[in-house]
Amino acid sequence: MVRPTDKTANNRTPRELNRSLVLDLVEAHGPISRTSLARLSGLTKPTVSAIIEELLESGSVRDVGTESRGGRPARLLEFNEESAAYLGIEIGVEQTAVAVADARGRLRARMEQPSVLRDPHRTVRDIADLLPKVLQLSGVPRKRLRGACAIVPGLIERPSGVCVLAPNLGWERFPLRAELSRALRMPVPVYNLPQAAAVAEGELGAARGHASYAWVYVGLGIGAGLVVDGRLFFGMQGYSGEIGHCRVAEDGPLCGCGRRGCLETFTSVMALRRAAEAASARSRVLAELPSPHAVDAVASAALAGDESARAIFHEAGAQLARGIAVLLNVLNPQLVVLGGELLAAPDVLLGGVREALPKHAVRAGDVPVVASPLGSEAGLLGAVLLAREGAVRSLRLVPDGVLQDATP
Repeated sequence: MVRPTDKTANNRTPRELNRSLVLDLVEAHGPISRTSLARLSGLTKPTVSAIIEELLESGSVRDVGTESRGGRPARLLEFNEESAAYLGIEIGVEQTAVAVADARGRLRARMEQPSVLRDPHRTVRDIADLLPKVLQLSGVPRKRLRGACAIVPGLIERPSGVCVLAPNLGWERFPLRAELSRALRMPVPVYNLPQAAAVAEGELGAARGHASYAWVYVGLGIGAGLVVDGRLFFGMQGYSGEIGHCRVAEDGPLCGCGRRGCLETFTSVMALRRAAEAASARSRVLAELPSPHAVDAVASAALAGDESARAIFHEAGAQLARGIAVLLNVLNPQLVVLGGELLAAPDVLLGGVREALPKHAVRAGDVPVVASPLGSEAGLLGAVLLAREGAVRSLRLVPDGVLQDATP
């Protein structure tokens, strides 16, 4: 489990630690008896029984009957996924999505609407308008909401929650956390998209079981969510992972950040569209596609064998390898996971990355580079999981058997 911050269990009372441990064990192993909980937790049976009574009263767990294996029947308990709900918000360049998840973090309902660029106040109002609609769709009453989290493709200042810059949205110095919290009448912490996706990947995707990895978004922009020793790494102000704005050429197309030669101008949706337009003169397949060229359409051409389309994705991967090499050389992660729109032709893009990476990174062959299995849901799933972790004081069992506090 990825911990959003580096708080430890040391500032927690023994009672809180025991309660969160028992709740986590019920969620992970239920239906389960009190005796089994005592054995797994190392707590005494009276302590476990007292905690269970609290959890039953709060509705966090429920009694599901008895199990008899000879001798006195044991009452079984399971986690109650209906006991709470969490709100995930993904603000994107093309659309804004609002989703409701149950107490396990599983999506129950989601709604989207087109984004309005360069108007963050309108975006906040749109999210507030979507909230009652998605709650109705999910069948979850507002009072069941226990936490929320929003993600945005931009630089998020910690701990203020100010969106310092989101070039592709046209935002600058917008107090997103404060405005969303006011509009939704609940605390709404804010992360950027790769950070949230990295959390989802560690919990549900290709990075499960890895303590240090990078999740790289390759779409309308380029950015990385970094997990180091089981924790999201933010840097001093929260701006870590902005590899899309590493300069890879002395000159080049103008980037949304105001500079030229950024990696993002060579590997992104806009870069792919420019490359497809230029290649139309050499490819009948690309020439017949409507302009501007959609990523999915160019990907379909590449997957069908069109050499010009394949060359575009391959070159995008080769350029992306420059940014990934920086992560490998500096962080030495166990794994790099790629997600985003350009993964529409994953094998071709990954082929370009893997071929070029040894030219730029030390011992590049030691670090697998793979496509995310979570697809376009990675960011929103991460937002829901971060909302859940922000609302529930929780301990997680990590691979080395050490109990770690997952509370942000």
